[in-house]
Amino acid sequence: MHKGFPANLRQLVRHYPSTSRAAEALGINRQQLNKYLSGLSMPSLATLQGIATHFDLEPDDLLLPTDQFAALWRPPMRMDKLPPKMRRVFDAMLDNMTQSRLVLAQFCGFYHAYVPLRSNPDRIVRAYMTISQEGDLTMVKSVMYATSRGEISGSRPPIKVDGIAQWLGERIYITDVQNIGLPSARLQSIALYPPVLPSAPLLTGMLMTTNNALTRPIYSAPIVLKRLPGETPSKADLQACGVFNKDDPQLDADMFADLPAYYGRSFSFFRS
Repeated sequence: MHKGFPANLRQLVRHYPSTSRAAEALGINRQQLNKYLSGLSMPSLATLQGIATHFDLEPDDLLLPTDQFAALWRPPMRMDKLPPKMRRVFDAMLDNMTQSRLVLAQFCGFYHAYVPLRSNPDRIVRAYMTISQEGDLTMVKSVMYATSRGEISGSRPPIKVDGIAQWLGERIYITDVQNIGLPSARLQSIALYPPVLPSAPLLTGMLMTTNNALTRPIYSAPIVLKRLPGETPSKADLQACGVFNKDDPQLDADMFADLPAYYGRSFSFFRS
């Protein structure tokens, strides 16, 4: 019944440097993985589910005939498969991340990010952001609640976005994406100006984003990041996020001077 499985699994494992590396990534004993690859054994349902999840597939996908599976799955693009000119672009970005890692390290921490609500200038979104580093990469994670502050937090799930940060021309540039390929896709860019005094808690700049240009316009808005105290994430800081009226006393008054859209006049909308 599952004669296509060994060939399909071989196609997936082929993109690892070795069977040992693939087994390590999948959490499977190497000898057992070799039995799956040779067709001598079939994985349990739990193991099959684990393999499928690792490759962002469904278990039934792994059992398809090999021609159907080949049409379904495409390997992720790797740097060594890019055209030479594009490879140079990515290499330059990675080199810049390496060279500017120490500069960006001083901005690692936890923040409340304030952005005026595009659909209602009298309201402001306070999101939760973390800036951290892994190796040479400086990564940015954002959590935003679309519910009004004080509403039941579970009424709408949070929006979670991952991005990367670069340091160019004494500015921090953040690029992040969400749900690419889906109707809810978002591509967002943020340019931040570090404070004159490194000890100042605010980063100010501009945000430009599009939530699927077919359904919503591209827009830009000011953004202010206020650094939070502490060396570990705080659940209270996350719970303090949501949509606020601009005169809500829970908002930090010291960030309004750096958020001109507080007055509802500095939005820019561009329709394609």
